[in-house]
Amino acid sequence: MRRPFLISIGVAIAGLLLLGSCSEQRKPEAMRRPIAAEPVPRRLEATTFPGTLIGVQYETWFTPRNLGRWERPEAIPILGKYRSYNVKVIKKHEEWFEDMGVDWLLLDWSNMLWMKPAWEEHKGATHELEETTDLLFKTYRQLEKDGRHPPKLVIMLGLQNGPPVPNAMKRLNGIIAWTTKNFLDKPEYKDLWLYDHGKPLLVVLFNVGLSCDEIAKQTAGLVAPDWTVRYMGSQLQNTHVEKCGFWSWIDAPIRQVVTYRDGVPEEVVVTDASYPMPGSHCNARVGCNTILGDHWLDPRAVGKDHGAPYLESWKVAFEYRPKFIQIHQWNEFAEQYNQEFSDDMEPTALNKCGYRGCGGWGYYYMNLTTALISLYRHETPNITVLALTSSFHRQVVKKASLPLDWQMIGKAPGSYTIELDGKKVAQNIQGEKYTLDLARVKPGKHQVTVVANGAHTYFDLSPERVSKRSSTPLPVTSSIEFTYARAR
Repeated sequence: MRRPFLISIGVAIAGLLLLGSCSEQRKPEAMRRPIAAEPVPRRLEATTFPGTLIGVQYETWFTPRNLGRWERPEAIPILGKYRSYNVKVIKKHEEWFEDMGVDWLLLDWSNMLWMKPAWEEHKGATHELEETTDLLFKTYRQLEKDGRHPPKLVIMLGLQNGPPVPNAMKRLNGIIAWTTKNFLDKPEYKDLWLYDHGKPLLVVLFNVGLSCDEIAKQTAGLVAPDWTVRYMGSQLQNTHVEKCGFWSWIDAPIRQVVTYRDGVPEEVVVTDASYPMPGSHCNARVGCNTILGDHWLDPRAVGKDHGAPYLESWKVAFEYRPKFIQIHQWNEFAEQYNQEFSDDMEPTALNKCGYRGCGGWGYYYMNLTTALISLYRHETPNITVLALTSSFHRQVVKKASLPLDWQMIGKAPGSYTIELDGKKVAQNIQGEKYTLDLARVKPGKHQVTVVANGAHTYFDLSPERVSKRSSTPLPVTSSIEFTYARAR
């Protein structure tokens, strides 16, 4: 989704292309069902599903005329600067989603309302988005025939996510009617949707900060009899539209907002990095920011920080256990600031240069997600997931002491050990903070590691490879490199 202009009342909001499986509950490696030659199509209905349905926000807009043209990616995907017409890429993503335990994808059409040429012409960028989405459906249908279990699909349209559009509701209804005829009514696509209350789920992005009564008035003209509709906003901590049943595309951390329905937690979004409501701010790092698109330069924005904010946001999901979790996000690769201040998590190359820097996060965030989903679903109920904060990651540390802190989800360790360049420097630490003394440390590159004692995992979180569940317990550690330059 292109970053919204957020016009509202009160709120200005390859690598290797090698060709795992996810049924109603994701199963450990040894328990996964064998691939059948002609599987029975599975219709997934949220109201009868016994647990949480975990989804990922997904873009199919990498086309010549669309927004995702690889002009300014913050890092380069391991699969390269692919096109959304590339079936091998679609299949590789699907393989990863199955292995992670993803149940559904949120397909982003939220800019369709105001894009040029006008949607009704079915030309240019909007037509390309229709084509790549249809290709995704066709590929997933074939994968089902081949015995795979691809994630179910949900389309997100937009009612207010950019420049004002005359007769916006009329155009939105036109898009819904066209989508019903060209996607929903195709028999071969019937079981590819995520169903809720007997109908396919349709999400409408409506970035407003209005009262529930006013929202009801502005959406009264929606015509979608064949769909179960959920409205979605962003920055719910400011708009408070969760009280009107709105889901969230992204919230500022942390704690993000949970949406309830009928007194039960229905949805929450988790994210590896995020920004608050855009606006005019100044700070020492970037100076003054008055450009709405530079939301990542807001002094309150939170970067990836080696996964610590991601774990912190997942804690909310673990606490409330809603019916739907959205992971924000897989592959926008547009209007991000740099590797640290970006919220994409598709695997990226470790040694290639993006728009504002070289390197990438590799498979780290995908591996972290695999471990978190496995823990969430009680497939590995006693594991510990750990992330050492990296506010100093790849930066020069000049002070004689280095404050450390970390986030943990799962079984609580008995204590922690700190290692510097493989040597123990502190033991039996209680809590999740420690200040490392660098007075006797030589200048240069170093690695600091926190070890969770009395804990284990089954997932190697190395950024260099895809994590497969180990048959034996593994130690729980988190490491970060930094450069020490003693101040003279």
